[in-house]
Amino acid sequence: MRTKHSFMVFVAAAILVAASVLPAFSQDSGWYYDKPIKTITFENLKNVKQNDLEGITSSFVGQKFTDEVISSLYDRMFALDYFENVEAKVAKADEAASSVKIILAVTERPVVSAIIFKGNSQLRKSELQETILIKEKDIFVQSKLLSDERALRNHYIEKGYTAATVSSSFETQPSGIVVTFNINEGQRTVVRSIKFNGIVNFSEKTLKSKITLKEAGLFNKGSFQEASLSNDARIITTYYQNHGYADARVLNVKKDSSFNSEKNLNELTITFDINEGEKYKFGGMTFQGNKVFSSERLQTLVRLPVDAVYNETKFQESKMAIQNLYYENGYTSNRFDTEMKKSADSRVISYVLHITENSRSHIEDILIKGNTKTKEYVIRREIPIEPGDIFSNTKITNGLRNLYNLQYFSAVAPEVSPGSEENLVDLVFSVEEQSTTSLDFGFTFSGVSNPDDFPIALYAKIQDSNLFGEGRSLSAGTTLSTDEQSVNIGYGQNWLFGKPISTNFSLGYSHSNNYTLRDKFLPDGSIDDDYYYMEYEQHEFNLSASLGHRWTPDFAILTLSGGLSGSIINNIYDSSIYIPYDSSVSQYNNNWEPKNSLWSSFSMDGRNINYDPSSGWFFSQRLAWYGLLPEGAIAFAPRWGEREFYLRTDSKVEKYFTLVDKPVSENWSFKLVLMGYSGLSFQFPFFDSAIKQSNQLYIDGMFNGRGWSVYNNDGGRGQALWSNIIELRMPVVPGAISFDAWFDAVAIKDSAQNFFTELTSEDWYFSFGPSVRFTIQQFPLRLLFTNTFQIKDGEVVFENRDGTGDNAWYKNWNFVLSFNLVNR
Repeated sequence: MRTKHSFMVFVAAAILVAASVLPAFSQDSGWYYDKPIKTITFENLKNVKQNDLEGITSSFVGQKFTDEVISSLYDRMFALDYFENVEAKVAKADEAASSVKIILAVTERPVVSAIIFKGNSQLRKSELQETILIKEKDIFVQSKLLSDERALRNHYIEKGYTAATVSSSFETQPSGIVVTFNINEGQRTVVRSIKFNGIVNFSEKTLKSKITLKEAGLFNKGSFQEASLSNDARIITTYYQNHGYADARVLNVKKDSSFNSEKNLNELTITFDINEGEKYKFGGMTFQGNKVFSSERLQTLVRLPVDAVYNETKFQESKMAIQNLYYENGYTSNRFDTEMKKSADSRVISYVLHITENSRSHIEDILIKGNTKTKEYVIRREIPIEPGDIFSNTKITNGLRNLYNLQYFSAVAPEVSPGSEENLVDLVFSVEEQSTTSLDFGFTFSGVSNPDDFPIALYAKIQDSNLFGEGRSLSAGTTLSTDEQSVNIGYGQNWLFGKPISTNFSLGYSHSNNYTLRDKFLPDGSIDDDYYYMEYEQHEFNLSASLGHRWTPDFAILTLSGGLSGSIINNIYDSSIYIPYDSSVSQYNNNWEPKNSLWSSFSMDGRNINYDPSSGWFFSQRLAWYGLLPEGAIAFAPRWGEREFYLRTDSKVEKYFTLVDKPVSENWSFKLVLMGYSGLSFQFPFFDSAIKQSNQLYIDGMFNGRGWSVYNNDGGRGQALWSNIIELRMPVVPGAISFDAWFDAVAIKDSAQNFFTELTSEDWYFSFGPSVRFTIQQFPLRLLFTNTFQIKDGEVVFENRDGTGDNAWYKNWNFVLSFNLVNR
């Protein structure tokens, strides 16, 4: 049972305890009042982690110690349902007693040690466990038992067991609480037949396709749910009303039951008695009482043309659009009353919308609930509306988008509740946090071509995108193998000095043993640069930094960014023996040479959620200049510096359409999203320098031209690249897993000029196939099956990944592992 003392008695007791237990506590009564709270810590935590509580306690740190503040702290602690009791101790935070520290001694509720289901023979235990909220190792909250009983009973009803009953009990044992659910499943009920009386204008087949109840058959179990009867009656009525039959009604629903002893189940015949009525047209809508918006402005929101067949849904959508127009502009307390004018003779329905306009509503307070790790200010700064502002539904929607884009929360639910006075409202954001820490590790097997090499490469990466709940990110990674070793760290944050200014830094080192083509002088004096290879060792240190600013107008997120990246590289090999074919290898031979770039970008993001959008658009333009320290720029090192100077441009655009979004069950909808992407990149060399092949644009086979591996061919690299993607996405587990069908088309040319003048069908590389895409922040992988082809001499040729061969399409499939990266 939860224990909560009155504040004054409780503080008096806490002071006595603190005085006897903590030597740092002052004997001077009341010294702690109005002193800033420096820290809040916990005692006796066993199953609850202190990090999970810092999201609550952090908002109190820095406040002055008052009765109201401590009372609010108690309320927040008990609201978690983690503790049976909380006792406070107060002590000096420093010798001068200029601040206080609070120690909360808690008594945790017991944990659930086991969950037992009794009486379930038709449904598996794992299926029932997924239905309930209580889980093993969770803090036991008795009030959840009743809701879990209802959840189990509803689950059985959904499966057709309409007579199922569920009860629960719990027992305290040394290991914790053992919860038992006692289930009486009863007999299953199925729909054998569905009939309709009184229909003239629509067939039984049409009406059966609209309702949720289905007849038992080869492809449908026909499970009966009592709640579906009234829902299906509404569906039938709405279907008629949307086709002009405004008076249509379902008069009665009859159920005839019979027991099938062979199948041991109840079979139902359901009959809907329907009165169709007459068919009407729409006569229009007029307005009275509107002063804020003109009748002409409101008329543009009416979605049903005059003299069209009457449609109840479109009429309601028109009314809602008018209400939303007022709502968007802060008028949340207006009244909207409709007056129907129906002419039975001409069969026309018209409406008068009476509008009672009140003053604009203002935000009185913004409340945050559910955050345990994330600091409250991290959430508040993403909401573009503050107490005192005029209510704006658009700004609330933008705040919802911003919070989802953080990927700190699995669910965000904004609610509007009445304030303390008329035309004042409170805005409540309830969040459910998800893990923001990812730990990736594994190995790859590279074969045993060299018996002296260890054939396994190990890699590991740890990242926290919400470090200490403060909205900062920190990552560290390493790769270890015989041929390559690397280590890198990164840090970033999206806010700086209280402004939406992002900063990112990364530092890394890598060492690798590589092979490259070399020039081989043949006996006849010719040079062969296509066959012979050389080995070289590369060391590289790199550092990058970036700075950006975001603006959030209603239509999109605007971001302006810039950054600098630099590295020094040393390629070690015997230059007296080998001459690399690629001059970028020889440039860094036996000397630490620089490689630098400076970039800027601008983006406009109108996607509803950036990591898994279903609507909206995205555009970005990036400019990067390569080469900042020309050779000879430093007087004492005349041969040290860069020899390659070029400008690179990258333009990207995305668009998303939701084609289908049809609810199938209470928790899942069949959804299809069409995605289109186009990216255009160019490189322009300057100062008579050439862009080395290793630095040119190329078809990588993972993100553009997926499935191809032509980047080692001359035709797979160039200075102009156009990548296009079309995807049809079907979310299987929304926010986690999606099944996609995709098609890629990418073209590459040796220069921007030739791209515009000499691009032909044979410069295109096509690929297609299915894929499984993971949208989880900690697991952003994509598994693709790819098929590749080109058009040569006007014919489709299915080729190997390297651009060779002529295969049958069904023998040309390959597996590709990619990553689900988000354009920002």
